Amino acid sequence: MRPEPARASAILLKVVLTAISAALKVIPSLSAKAWISSLFVMGTSLRIGDSSRFDWLEISSDEACEQGKYCKEDSFGQASKRFREHYGFRLSESTVDRVTKGSGLQAEAYLEKKLLEGKDQGQESDGLSEPLLVELDGCEIRTGVFAPAEDGPEDEEPKRKKVINWRDVRIGLARPMSSKSKLYVGQMEKYPEIVSQLVCVASMLGMAEETDVVAVADGGKGLREQLENQFCNLQFILDKSHLKKHLYETSEALGFKEKQRHQWVHSKLDEISEGNVQEVLADLETQNATEPNDRLRQFIGYLTRFKDAVDYDHYKELGYPIGSGEVESSHKYIPQKRFKLPGACWHPDSINPMLALRVIRANDWWDDYWAYRISGIKQAA
Repeated sequence: MRPEPARASAILLKVVLTAISAALKVIPSLSAKAWISSLFVMGTSLRIGDSSRFDWLEISSDEACEQGKYCKEDSFGQASKRFREHYGFRLSESTVDRVTKGSGLQAEAYLEKKLLEGKDQGQESDGLSEPLLVELDGCEIRTGVFAPAEDGPEDEEPKRKKVINWRDVRIGLARPMSSKSKLYVGQMEKYPEIVSQLVCVASMLGMAEETDVVAVADGGKGLREQLENQFCNLQFILDKSHLKKHLYETSEALGFKEKQRHQWVHSKLDEISEGNVQEVLADLETQNATEPNDRLRQFIGYLTRFKDAVDYDHYKELGYPIGSGEVESSHKYIPQKRFKLPGACWHPDSINPMLALRVIRANDWWDDYWAYRISGIKQAA
């Protein structure tokens, strides 16, 4: 007969791990043994003992279904509410929050180790037999911190004001050109840090010094320069939709009406795509000389900067993508699915730990991450 205390501890364990899953919108694929071991690495006060004693505990298909329902919940509070409805006792929102974010800090350490190992792995690689594609794009996440308490009347509570800022979260991906398998990176960091991570996952996929790398991205200040600094043999391609957007903004500043604007943008875009960027630049410079316009002058500088990255028809003949839609779509299910809930506002220090968990799941490293955590506990014991 199975011991009742062990069963109670195991059930509680499953609840805590499901809390993490609900908060992250992740359905765990861990075995029962990993569920139990995971509780130790989260730093909770519960002590079950040797997890090998509980090999009998398995997650049934019905339980997995229930977990799937929980994973649809969008917030720590909603997850807490569902636990009480299903299990009959309260797991507080603050507990779900604390345990998940604590695990996120460990996830950051795991990712750092994993990426460094990947970079070393690439140095030993013979290289890919085809080009490697990398894409990088950003989105903004709402963050808030409380300002220091303001002085006020002695008989009143000090007032604090939440300062709201929108911070850039950048997502990158790498994959062999003909493959659908890809690896992601994500950070609320500046370009040097995120591009360095991108180099690491590219190395994991077999990139060597002689590998041709094709990078598709927008014209963010400093982005192209960082990609060229950290990748060898790189061909940068300016996202065509971003160039088109700049053309429309310029045509509007020039005073074209809607129909004229459409014709002007597409004629310029077609010429550029066909490899005639120098001719387009010459025409625009002539126009700006006779009818000076600040927005046109800015666009001339923009196009001059990327004149060797807009030969779109040629890139298509080589089989290269000319837009960064692949990485832009990943924003929907990596950062935005969790960070852009209605009304959500994150402390800046919470973003990278939570993002680390999302990236680990997207890369299918979830089980490996928990194995790393369990191994660390065993070594410390």
